[in-house]
Amino acid sequence: MVKKLGWICLIVVAAVSFVACGTAKKIVGMSYSDLNGEWEVIEMNGKTLDPSVTNQTMVFDTYQNIVSGNAGCNRISGRIEHNAVQRHVIKFMQVVSTRMACMDMTLENEYLQTIDKVVRFDAVYNESPVTSVALYGTDNSRLFVLRRK
Repeated sequence: MVKKLGWICLIVVAAVSFVACGTAKKIVGMSYSDLNGEWEVIEMNGKTLDPSVTNQTMVFDTYQNIVSGNAGCNRISGRIEHNAVQRHVIKFMQVVSTRMACMDMTLENEYLQTIDKVVRFDAVYNESPVTSVALYGTDNSRLFVLRRK
C-alpha cells in the first residue's frame, strides 16, 4: 500500500512538472546572426519615429561584418566590430555617409551622432524569430529600437 501511494505521488509530481514546463515561456537568446537583414528605425533616443516619414534604416550583413542603411536622406555604411565571447557587444566602426543636401537635417544628424554611441544590442521582446531589437549606449540607455523590415 505504501509503495503504491509512493508511485502515485511520483506520477502526480511528474505530470505537474511536465505541464508546468510546457506552459512556461521559453527564453529567447538573441544571437549576432539574428541581426542579419534590413531593419527600420522606430525609436531614437526615446522618441517614437514613423519609418515611412523618416526613411531611416539599418542593414546588417553579419557574415561580412558590415552595416549600411539610410540616415534619412543620405546613405551610410561602415564596419561592425563584434566577437563571439561578448555576445551582445557591438560597435560600429568607420561609419561614413553620402553628403547630399537635404531640406531638414535634424533627425539625420541625430542618427549619425547616435549610431557612434552604440555598444550593445538585445531583443526587445521575448520572441522567436526576433522582430524588434534595441541598441544601447555605454550608460545602458536605449538609443535605437529597430523593427525587422
